[in-house]
Amino acid sequence: MSADSPIILAVDDNSDSLRVLNDALHCQGYTVLIASSGQEALNILYKASPNLVLLDAIMPKMDGFETCKHIKKLHPHIPVIFMTGLSETEHIVKGLSAGGVDYLVKPLNHQELLARVKVHINNAKLTNSTKSALDSTGQHMAALNNQGQVIWTTEQAQIFIDTFSSKEKKQLIDWLFSAQPDDSLEIRQGQSTLVIIYTDASSEDSHLIKFKSHDLKLETQTLKLKLKTTRREADVLIWVAKGKTDWEIAQILSISERTVSKHLEQIYRKLGVNNRTSASALALNALH
Repeated sequence: MSADSPIILAVDDNSDSLRVLNDALHCQGYTVLIASSGQEALNILYKASPNLVLLDAIMPKMDGFETCKHIKKLHPHIPVIFMTGLSETEHIVKGLSAGGVDYLVKPLNHQELLARVKVHINNAKLTNSTKSALDSTGQHMAALNNQGQVIWTTEQAQIFIDTFSSKEKKQLIDWLFSAQPDDSLEIRQGQSTLVIIYTDASSEDSHLIKFKSHDLKLETQTLKLKLKTTRREADVLIWVAKGKTDWEIAQILSISERTVSKHLEQIYRKLGVNNRTSASALALNALH
């Protein structure tokens, strides 16, 4: 068996079903992890990241639907296929709503099972490749629902999301409800500013956003060197370029509005301009 063979986690409280699944998947070259309960599956997922999960819907204590919700919190991108003897529409909808990508009715047709496993693993690989490509070009993107939960995300966007405090997450959720395409939200994090740009709403409960991180310390140094300003003038100019008023800049930098105005006078003189728009344009050009 290849060391890079896909890993599948099979979860079922029936030992006979697990044995049959293990044999069928192992014969196709898959590495199989097994769990006999939802909690046991979660314990495995705290330590491992399989390529796909086969999940029995009806289990004691924690059923498959609840287990799937926990799986999606741990590993949002892992495809989950439900297995159950229930074929009623309400259970199919419940499984898909919990985060499942597919639904198989027992007794399983092994050819159908293997075909769907292959399709969803390949789809996941393609999706991950696309997300990596987005990150590599600076397109750090995520889709969130109305509760701020991740539907899908690139790796770097997930890192940004993981840094949010509860207050910042609430701020983001509130903003999602009223944001329009190209609207932006700025969140200051130490010496950096995280800019979130609203891209699109693919549905009523799906919001596509893009992240850009700006290192204020680096930007200040860049403006200081390229435009020959002092450090404090560069501090003021950065926020002018971000569209802040004198009062807002004074609050951010803990100085008076009069001091901001004095710095702006010096900035205009050094840059050879006479208004904020021209100064902002020169600053943005220097930063880019």
